[in-house]
Amino acid sequence: MEEVQIRDLSVVSNKKGDILKGFLKSDNFSFDVQEVYFSEINPNEIKAWKMHKSMTCNLIVVHGEIKIVIQKKDNNFIEEILSKENHKMITIPPNYWFGFQCVSKETSLLANITNHEHSDIESEQINLEKIIFDWN
Repeated sequence: MEEVQIRDLSVVSNKKGDILKGFLKSDNFSFDVQEVYFSEINPNEIKAWKMHKSMTCNLIVVHGEIKIVIQKKDNNFIEEILSKENHKMITIPPNYWFGFQCVSKETSLLANITNHEHSDIESEQINLEKIIFDWN
């Protein structure tokens, strides 16, 4: 089974506005991009818990600050706050429960680059209370 990966992404300074690198095919030769979508999340809101059965997700925060939480197979958690200042891509393979929370004062925006098009039967969702995690 594949493991969760967290990779640094580069930010190119520009006096008219910085350029934030995203998904590079040269770094992801074997990944077949099928869909890119964006998910907004309002301040202090939590969107959790979701697990994909066959889809791999590549998450990048494109605006604001979002805490990504992934439950590992040993029931411990990976936590990472993504933002422009912590510009990374988190790759979540199938069969991991994950969620995210907006930790900025403005609506944040997350990009998801996937290897499957969205399908309701491909994923599972459970209520926030089903996995015990302290979001504070």
